[in-house]
Amino acid sequence: MLEDGFCSVRYSAILGNLRDRGYLSHEDVEKLLKDYVTAQRVILAAISDEKAKIVQEALIDNYNRLKS
Repeated sequence: MLEDGFCSVRYSAILGNLRDRGYLSHEDVEKLLKDYVTAQRVILAAISDEKAKIVQEALIDNYNRLKS
């Protein structure tokens, strides 16, 4: 799902990577970033369950890449 070798400490970069790869639309990214800035935490309620699962998996994958 994330580009091979990709990792970032920025939520916006992860969402941008998912958008560039076709998993999220521009509108999805805008909603997620707006919710993040407002609440200072990741909120996935504004997108479909399928897309929310993709974002969750990408965040976990990114975290694991940063750890190693």
